[in-house]
Amino acid sequence: MAEALRSGDVSSRELVAETLERAETWQPVTNAFSQVFADEALARAAEADAAIARGESGPLLGVPVAVKELFDVRARENSGCCAAYRGHISDRDAEMVVRLRDAGAVIVGKTNQHELAAGATNLVSACGATHNPWDPALITGGSSGGSGAAVASGVVPIALGSDTGGSIRMPSSFCGCWGLKPTTGRLSTSGMMPMAASLDCPGPMTASAEDLELAWRVMTGATERIAPATPGRIVVLRGWFSQADPQQLAAVGAAAATLESLGATVTEQEVDGLDDIIPVWRGVAWAELADAHGDLLETAPELVSPPIRRSLDQGSGYTTEERSNARRRAEEIAELFAGYLADADTLLAPTTPFPAPRADVEAVEIAPGRDIDVHRGGPAWFTEPFNLAGLPVVAAPAWVSRDGLPLSFSLIGARNGDEQVIALALMLEARDERFRARVAPRPEGMEAIESPLGGGT
Repeated sequence: MAEALRSGDVSSRELVAETLERAETWQPVTNAFSQVFADEALARAAEADAAIARGESGPLLGVPVAVKELFDVRARENSGCCAAYRGHISDRDAEMVVRLRDAGAVIVGKTNQHELAAGATNLVSACGATHNPWDPALITGGSSGGSGAAVASGVVPIALGSDTGGSIRMPSSFCGCWGLKPTTGRLSTSGMMPMAASLDCPGPMTASAEDLELAWRVMTGATERIAPATPGRIVVLRGWFSQADPQQLAAVGAAAATLESLGATVTEQEVDGLDDIIPVWRGVAWAELADAHGDLLETAPELVSPPIRRSLDQGSGYTTEERSNARRRAEEIAELFAGYLADADTLLAPTTPFPAPRADVEAVEIAPGRDIDVHRGGPAWFTEPFNLAGLPVVAAPAWVSRDGLPLSFSLIGARNGDEQVIALALMLEARDERFRARVAPRPEGMEAIESPLGGGT
């Protein structure tokens, strides 16, 4: 889009008008957006076209993007998709929104999320449940499910998400797009409604690895492009990370084989001792969730959904000792992965234990007699360890399952190794079409939307 705008092949107004039309068409299917800024977006597009005509430039000048509900957008509501925060109007832009605007992006709206970002399904939201564009009966994953659905349905090429326990990577896995959970603390959370302050990370969700690299440069302020690269040492995580659908494990194997063909040294590592990962994560995250939003239990309990009230209650009930023990255990987990990365450039694992499950199922069988729950933290088995460790992770698409659903694997780097995992993502995308995201097919009965760039829907 940016290249077509610079060359004059298309106007920003055309792109934004198409985006708004596509958003309107997909909204009854996915409920991906919590707010759409149609008039403002078209006005911003006109300003971008005038700027381009004057010879001005910007990496995203005139390109339509979306941001998750919990980011402050000046003069717009930030409810965190919680009814208790309805009517809260932001008086400024979040830092990451400022970066997008400075790059010339046109923000077309805010995306739906799991209430207060405290869930893995995106079924619990004051804005209504989101639905997967590949099949509306499936979950998108949460809490950035609206951003995942907006990218996967081809509405926008880039959407901001946030990741505290996998909230970028789970929707990226279930919806089939690219997503980056950056090194914790690498990007500013200023103007972002907190979920768990010590774990929260803003990050991009995109239609390609190239878009991921571009979004990363915009969000960090970097000017030097990241080049595709293959690291020398890859370690495939087994043990705990082998508890997955065989098709997800096959996606990891395909990525490892491709990297080996490119010259990487690939070994395996058994990972044990993570059986307590969900209670440890909750010991940190729910406690901090209660610090941020626990007053709602007193001031507006009827405006908080029952699942979120339970999480707030649990977080409020942790003793000082229990909080300290959870934090200490998180440090041990960080040391565990730091040890693995002492002998590796990148770790490789499934992003989620299974492809997107149906919203109405309680558990998914990954092997005979072995089930993983859907609604009580199961989708986050493989994501939460890296939040506790603070590591950068790219969730990468890996073609589709036998049922035609997206598969995904994760590239995990050392602290502040964000550029390295992005470089590896670029290499995989360029090397093999299996590692290229696809736009979800139109639901039956949906009219085709022709793009002003050509190429059909």
